[in-house]
Amino acid sequence: MLFSSYYDNVQFHVHSNMARYRYEIILKQSVGTEDLFLGLSQKDPSSMCCEAMLVKIKLPDTKAKDVFLDLKEKYLDLRTPKYKLGLHLPHPIQNQEGKAQFFSDRQELEVTLLMK
Repeated sequence: MLFSSYYDNVQFHVHSNMARYRYEIILKQSVGTEDLFLGLSQKDPSSMCCEAMLVKIKLPDTKAKDVFLDLKEKYLDLRTPKYKLGLHLPHPIQNQEGKAQFFSDRQELEVTLLMK
């Protein structure tokens, strides 16, 4: 699997009483050797040919049980006691499909979303 990536990696401004944090959006697409060397599937590196979106959000001093996540077609809403993120997604997603995993050692939430 190769990655077509869009990195945001900027500080996101939230409400004045909330902390600031980093997030990153990575767009993914599956390509095989026939795509890589022969171009048979007509896929290109653009975001329109991607199948999934990975959103990585740094959440220092947060526990998995404190994370509330709500997904809409083009919007991700994340809330914890310390953080709040309202993120407009670059592409529509299948909001009933996806996976979220919290990594305590990195203090990071990874949300994998399938794109429409």
